[in-house]
This record gives sequence, C-alpha cells and structure tokens, in this order.
Amino acid sequence: MRRAAIVSGQAIGVSALLGSLAGTANAAPGDPGHVRITVVGDSYTSGEGASAGTYKTVQVTGAEGSVLNQIDPAHQSASAPTLRAIDKIAQENPNVTFDVTFVPVSGATRASLYETVRPGTDFEHSPQIDAVNGANIVIVGVGGNDAGFGNLAQTVVTSRESTTEQKFPGLMGPLQDGTYLEAQAAVYQDIASRAAPGATIVTLGYPKVMPDTIPGGSPSPVSELLISNREAQLVNEFGSTINSLNQQATQLAAQQTGANVTYADVSQALSGHELFSPQEGLNGLDFLNVQGSYHPNDLGQALIANTLTPAVNGAVIHELGNQGLVGPPAPEPDPLPPVDPAPENPPAPPDPVVPDPITDPITDPVVPDPITDPVVPDPVVPDPVVPDPVVPDPVVPDPVVPDPVVPDPVVPDPITDPVVPDPITDPGFSDPGFMDPITDPGVTDPGFTDPGFSDPGFTDPITDPGFTDPGFSDPGFTDPGFTDPGFTDPGFTDPGFSDPGFTDPGFSDPGFSDPGFTDPGFSDPGF
Repeated sequence: MRRAAIVSGQAIGVSALLGSLAGTANAAPGDPGHVRITVVGDSYTSGEGASAGTYKTVQVTGAEGSVLNQIDPAHQSASAPTLRAIDKIAQENPNVTFDVTFVPVSGATRASLYETVRPGTDFEHSPQIDAVNGANIVIVGVGGNDAGFGNLAQTVVTSRESTTEQKFPGLMGPLQDGTYLEAQAAVYQDIASRAAPGATIVTLGYPKVMPDTIPGGSPSPVSELLISNREAQLVNEFGSTINSLNQQATQLAAQQTGANVTYADVSQALSGHELFSPQEGLNGLDFLNVQGSYHPNDLGQALIANTLTPAVNGAVIHELGNQGLVGPPAPEPDPLPPVDPAPENPPAPPDPVVPDPITDPITDPVVPDPITDPVVPDPVVPDPVVPDPVVPDPVVPDPVVPDPVVPDPVVPDPITDPVVPDPITDPGFSDPGFMDPITDPGVTDPGFTDPGFSDPGFTDPITDPGFTDPGFSDPGFTDPGFTDPGFTDPGFTDPGFSDPGFTDPGFSDPGFSDPGFTDPGFSDPGF
C-alpha cells in the first residue's frame, strides 16, 4: 500500500497531517485500488492563513554558497482543507493507493492556471493545468481573484462606508453581465476534458466570512474599527454571488461534457466562527502575517475540511466504483482542534495607524487579497477621520508701552547766545524728520506720546491717536494764529511772546522763558 501526497514534485505523507479519524469509503480487503487526486486553485485552496510552520519550504542558495530553507510564496500548507479531507479518507482505505498532486498557488486566477509561476526563480512552478492530465479526481477552487474580491476587500478596509456603497455596483458588474459565469464554466469543462475518463471534478466556492452584525469587543479590534455592519453585509453579498455563479458553472460544465462535475458547498463552513465571533475561524488584519489576513486560520481550515470531506469522499466512492470497488456512506465530521476560549473582558484595541480616507483616496496602501493574494506589501492602515478642532483666537490685550523718557534738550538762547545753530542748515541738527505734531499731518516723531493732549484735530499717525493733554494752560500766550483753546500748559511762562508770525502751537518746552524771542525768520515747519 502506498499513501503519499505529491506537492510540487515533493512527496509528503498525508497520514502525518492528522491522527486516526472516523471511517470513510473502504475498498474490499485484498482488492487494490489506485486513485490519483490533483488539487489546483488559489489561496483558499492552498491553505493560506494557516500556521507558517505548515507551509512548504524551498532550499535557496544564499550568499557565499549558504543554503537556506525559505517559505515558498505559493503558501501551500500541509494542513489545507483538501489535504485534511484526503488524509482522512486515505487512512480508512489502507488497501487503496492515493497519489495526491497538490499545486494550488496563493493569488491564482483562471488565467494563471495555464502559466508558469515565478519563472527563473527558486520558487518556479509549472502551470497548474498540467497536473490535471489523467487525474481520477480533480479538486479545483478558483474564481475569487477573477471576481475582484481583493479589490472589494481593499475598498472596505481603506474607505468609508459611503465610498464602499458607491463603488459596490461597479465591483458587482462583472458578476452580473455573464462574463464570469461563461469563463468559469469554460475552465471546468477544460479540466474535465484533461482528466482521466470517468473522472470526478469537485468544484469549490468560498465560506461566508462576515457576520450579519459586527459585535463590539471582538478578537479583531483593528478590523472592527475599519469595517462597518453595512460593509460586512456587502462582503457577504459579493461572496454569495460568487458561490452561486460557481455552482451554475458546475452545472453547465456537467451538461456540456457529460462528466461527473460536482459542486462542494462550503459557504456555511465557518458558521458561528466568522470574523468578529468569540472564536474566529478567520484571521483579521494582522500586521505580522499580512498575506494570511482575512484567510482561514487553523480552526477555519479544520472547519472547511469537515464540510469538504463528504464531497471528496463521494468522489473517491465514484472512482472506486469505476474500479469495481464499493465503499460505505460519507463519514462523520472530524473533531475540531482545541481553541483558546475568548476572554470575558478582552483588552481595549490598540490605536491603529490608518490612512486618511478623505485626503488619501488614491495613494492608499495595497491591502492583502482576502482570498489568495500571494505577495502583499504591508498596508498602511488609514487614519480615522477626525475633524480639526475649532480653536478660538486668543484674546491678547494691547501691550502697554510706557512713554519714553526723553531728557529736555539744551536749547541755546536765541538772543544772548552768539552761536545759535540754524535748524535748517546746521549739519549738527540731527533730527531732520521732526515735524509739528499739531499743524503738520505728516508728523513722524514716534516719541510724541502724551495721551493728555486734548486737541480733537490732532491725530498722531504713529503712536498716539488720542493725544489729549489738558494741562497746557499758559494764559499769557497771545499768538493770534494760535486757535487751540485747549492749549493750557501751565509751564509755558513767557507772557511777552507776541510774534504774529510764529504759529507753531506745538512749541511746548515748559522751560523756555526768554521774553525777547521774536525772530520772524524762524520758519521751519518741522521744528
């Protein structure tokens, strides 16, 4: 008896995947049987999302000839649901040889089934379709990437609910115009034509991954923050549509080829263990395992295997019947692997780094394909939309600037001092910009800051619009040109000042007391 699983040219014992399990189809003792099974498809078939230690590794030659074992990015897991189901059946049929060729690639599409993957690298894979030739049973799980499930997932995770609603009809378009159904049926027909005569083709759909209502405090706080109830419903609607079309395509292929093409419904495999449930059968957004995000975890792989086993067992019974061997009905489901109970009070979710869905609608990061994206860069999760706080302008009082203390200038006596500097022509006169702060509107002396000056017509343009000095009170000032009744500086003590040509009411030095100052030539308006 030979019982082996061939994975991309490497044989591994399938009996090592699980322990002794319940009975399945049995060949009669002494009657040899030989069943060739080929598994092709995408990440939900390859086992994406399982523990990293279950993935196939490849020896890669590193620097200086060193040899390293690296995980193949195809992410072919030894605990994938199809291998679990096959191993269960193989253990209960010791007289049957099962040759299993397991070649699904995470990220596969219908077209990539016919292409060499990563050619010229250590991770090169021949076209999956080549492994179908002559197989007695073919299990095929593909279509989610062709439908654009990854695009929907990226929209849901990186956008607001309104944006998802807006884009959803466009994402559903290819599923509703007949092109998906036609292409899917064509692939099934081609696989049936390549398989051995009388072969059984088992086609797969996808499990429902979201609950109808997202509860609070789930084990996936980041996903809970990013996905709304409505978005979860749209994801389920999209997945349900794919499953319906895969089932229709299966029926069309069976009608067209006359082959035994049967649909395995795994849509309810994760029932009660969807994302956000207390015991999730699906990984949430995991920054340490980005490619496995939104794929079945170990519990989910086991749940899908239990759902899938009857369909695979039926295919084995059919093939054994072709060989004149008869087996019993489908087995009971396997016991599920233990899971850690959910905490009664789960810790508060960490604050995620989320891209702003308003300001970064185009440059949002690439989010892993929740079905089969093989190589997905770490996403930058969008920032939550937080309105800018309205901060009132601070009320800052106008600064109180004290009047500068300017010492009284030493003014030469214009009568007795033989040397009087000419304020016009004397180069020592250092304030050429001094103007009459009362009669000259262009006054520019910033030091004129007496707030007591009461002339309502005076408007100092620099520092003191309210110059209101009511203390100027010289009763002896008799200049007929002076018209300011408020000019009352008691310090001006020259009762004899009577030059009719002197019209500068801004002359305000209380120390000036020469009764003979009558120079009619003094005409500097800027003094």
